[in-house]
Amino acid sequence: MNAIHRILMTTDGSITAIIEAITQREVKVQTVEQKIVRADEKTSKLLNVGVGEDINYRVVYLKVDGDVYAKAVSYTPIKRLDDNFKEDLMRADIPIGRIMRKHGIEARREIRWSKVIDANERLAEELGIKEGGKVIVRNYNIIKGGNVLIHITEFFPVEKFDL
Repeated sequence: MNAIHRILMTTDGSITAIIEAITQREVKVQTVEQKIVRADEKTSKLLNVGVGEDINYRVVYLKVDGDVYAKAVSYTPIKRLDDNFKEDLMRADIPIGRIMRKHGIEARREIRWSKVIDANERLAEELGIKEGGKVIVRNYNIIKGGNVLIHITEFFPVEKFDL
């Protein structure tokens, strides 16, 4: 593992900014799926909300020149969002960090875990790598006011960060 791989696994900073620094290109966000779901028992525990509460489920790719550099899956309790933040999150292909900055939201990222896995067929296809290719996966919460604002799991194809 090189230094960039270790940074991706442990940083509590903006992944978008890191990818842009590495590639020296702008990151584009492609929303793959977004919908309001009801919190099940597992999600309610992760987010500290009641079962059945509205959660924004979002899957995006962070792309540079058409190549996927990251996949991010997020869960956001709707009740913790003000209307303007919610509108940007739900309608725009904007990185979450930039949305937070735009709205002056002060929060911290709390890394829960990270690991390296072998990509299954579907993940390999999504990331544009070979099946079995190494993928860094990390999970963290964005905390605001002592509550989970957003719960995120990110996937990074290791080969795209071999510098």
